[in-house]
Amino acid sequence: QDGHATETFPIAFHPDGSLVATGDLGGIGRVWDLRTGRAVTTLRGHARQLLSLDFSPDGITLASGSEDHSAIAWDLRARRPLATLPAHRSLVSGVRFCPAGGAVLSTASFDGTIKTWETRTFTLLSVLEGHSGRVMGIDAAADGRSVVSCGWDRTVKVWRDPSDTA
Repeated sequence: QDGHATETFPIAFHPDGSLVATGDLGGIGRVWDLRTGRAVTTLRGHARQLLSLDFSPDGITLASGSEDHSAIAWDLRARRPLATLPAHRSLVSGVRFCPAGGAVLSTASFDGTIKTWETRTFTLLSVLEGHSGRVMGIDAAADGRSVVSCGWDRTVKVWRDPSDTA
């Protein structure tokens, strides 16, 4: 049976429910076909453990965040990276596509920031600062108008129109 060589940590469902992505502490990602139980794609590009995964709403792109301080946007049809984002000064604890069309990718980090990226060219849109420590988690509202984050500082932040604050 296919599997990871090291412990697995992040997991994400494909929007249509037919695939699931997993990452391991060796930095390898895999995309699994749930109908067959087999890995259909192996993603190699991170130097350290994978900590977060998210599919774009159209299911064509997968974002991964790593302890190596980077995020990678993977083109699942071509089975290669679209962009490698040297996103943060510390590990990337979360990646999340905007559910309303996927035009924005947000990344969260132990460096205390959230960054938003435009997903056509992966240009940095904004840097959101407000946590006094590590950002532990991130999510995006279904309408795409807000991002929420939670931090090691025991706070939850709501960021309205985060891509408009550059």
